[in-house]
Amino acid sequence: MMIRDMFADDINRKINGVIKVDQAADDVIEQELNEYVITRELKKHFITFFNYYGDAFDQPTADMGVWISGFFGSGKSHFLKMLSYLLENKEVKGIRSVERFRKKFEDDPATFMLIDRATKGQTETILFNIDIEGFSNKDKTAVLRVFAKMFYNHLGFYGENLKVAMMERYIDQQGKTEEFRRVFEEKKGKPWLEMRRAFAFNGKFIIPTLMEVLDMSEDDAKTWFNDKTATEISIAQLVEDMKAYVDTKPANFRLLFMIDEVGQYVGTDTDMLLNLQSLTEKIGSECEGKIWVICTGQEAIDEIIKVRADEFSRIQARFKTRLSLSSSSVDEVIQKRILKKKSEATTDLETVYEQNDSVLRNLFSFSGSILDIKGYSGPREFTENFPFVPYQFIIMQKVFAEIRKHGNSGKHLSGGERSMLSGFQEAAQKIQEKDEYALVPFFRFYDTVHTFLDGSIRRVIERCQKAADNGDGIEQQDVDVLKLLYLIRYIDDIPSNLDNIVILMADDIRVDKIIMREAVRGCLDRLMSQNYIGRTGDTYNFLTDEEQDIQREIRDTNVDTASIVERIAQMIYGDIFTTKKFRYGKYDFAFDQMVDGITVGVATGGMRLRFLTVGIAFLYISAISSCVNTTGLLAMLAAETFIQFSAIQGISFSSMPRSESLTSRSRFFRRVLIFGARSSAVIPPNILAIFANLK
Repeated sequence: MMIRDMFADDINRKINGVIKVDQAADDVIEQELNEYVITRELKKHFITFFNYYGDAFDQPTADMGVWISGFFGSGKSHFLKMLSYLLENKEVKGIRSVERFRKKFEDDPATFMLIDRATKGQTETILFNIDIEGFSNKDKTAVLRVFAKMFYNHLGFYGENLKVAMMERYIDQQGKTEEFRRVFEEKKGKPWLEMRRAFAFNGKFIIPTLMEVLDMSEDDAKTWFNDKTATEISIAQLVEDMKAYVDTKPANFRLLFMIDEVGQYVGTDTDMLLNLQSLTEKIGSECEGKIWVICTGQEAIDEIIKVRADEFSRIQARFKTRLSLSSSSVDEVIQKRILKKKSEATTDLETVYEQNDSVLRNLFSFSGSILDIKGYSGPREFTENFPFVPYQFIIMQKVFAEIRKHGNSGKHLSGGERSMLSGFQEAAQKIQEKDEYALVPFFRFYDTVHTFLDGSIRRVIERCQKAADNGDGIEQQDVDVLKLLYLIRYIDDIPSNLDNIVILMADDIRVDKIIMREAVRGCLDRLMSQNYIGRTGDTYNFLTDEEQDIQREIRDTNVDTASIVERIAQMIYGDIFTTKKFRYGKYDFAFDQMVDGITVGVATGGMRLRFLTVGIAFLYISAISSCVNTTGLLAMLAAETFIQFSAIQGISFSSMPRSESLTSRSRFFRRVLIFGARSSAVIPPNILAIFANLK
């Protein structure tokens, strides 16, 4: 069965990867409502919110604030938008929002009853992103002015200009809105709703209209029109207008201000925090739970005000309901929105797993990784995640977080459901023509993040791709390995050694790891020869343009081993171990001083005190690994044996051929081991086996 035919929903359908509160098209809203996934974490937040919100219908309250916190990708904007649809019980294509949610709470009817009860009354929501709707000049009344703008817009007035909005509000209170609009259009020749944006340029039409409709004198109308202070509004005046509005509604009516990114807009600005505190406090005390303020922010309200908690204690009291969202359930969201399978596909995949259980366990056995970086635990996990592997959900979140942290242009790249949804959908689309044995290799996720990366990163990949296209010593698989190495560049959970790279590159359950290992080794060798990657011990790392230049300079710089050893010897024998002779009984015996096999000072030919540095061990391991077909622990054991035998003969690493020729190095190691074997104990069999395979 082809992968594209396995999914319950079309894998190629358009999915809104980033939720914006101002997207209000019916098609968008319908998809958001239908595909919204209630995870275990979200269910807890729904219960908490609707418990507090529902209680306010029985007992008036001044604690009408809700603060929803969570970093990029945690789903706070999505959650806020879903709350607005539910509370308003918005009808989309003939179906109410609450009815669309009924199925989502089939396993928890008690919670659905809370939601259903809260939406029985009439509710109006004012949903907006304060960063978009806010004014550019963020003075100490910025929050008040945004609230006023959105409130008057909601009433049908021109909130962009508070002077115009308050004029319209007064005219409406007099019951003369229609008359005003009619008279203005007669004088101007264009509708008022089209021309009110250009209020300041239409004085010769507005003034006579005010005179005629409101029976104002010409002087009064002109004075008002030219009054600059008429644009100012106080918290008391705004809340009075709000209260007057909700008092005209039924007792169970609610007006909700649902504001996205308040935390980011306000930040730690003291004036704006005070403005928000005073406004919410006034709304709470005057309106007694008929008006609610629901905000989102990256940080919890406690974190924003922690520096001056005493001064802002009242804002904490108003925002009594606090919900903290995380991205911990991102795998659950992706499984249900993208990877949900048809029943026949589930059956086929379970069969595939049963037939390849041991193969899969062996395939995803990482070396040196943390415990939760793993493959499939059973057939159910296999069918839920296919064609992905469980470790990919964990690592991709960390990839997004690291890209933001290390200063790439992806600072707003989401590590939660939003970008993850796009990434997993795009990766699945790329292999949709393959069968039930195919897997998504980790490098496929590079295309999701590459547009967010700095040019220095993209240029390296693009240059490598061009070299592969032109056949300039690079193959296509090399480019894929390079993409993979970039993605795990900052991820410590999976060391980027050869064995782990092979696992991350696996694109089929039936892959032969031995053959794949040699292919990947070849890729790494070619990439290193072209300076695209570097190597430290047995791990490989992606190099940016700047890092490539540094690596090239390091590689081309001749290191004077004697100078390094001389400096180390000075530190050891001059500062740390200053004794020049060894006392035995009443006699003193001189000894030769050595560092990494090099004698310091004059040799006496007697006893030796030899220090081996960590650096020489790594050099031996690296050199031996390049000459024999082994890495890791066996290479370390081989290096240890070599060190022991070379110590007997006084041979140092500096005498090893510096040539890149593997043949000359192999001869050197073989000669040392032969001489060492003649004059020392038995060589361990596993070491003999290693050196029997010298290249």
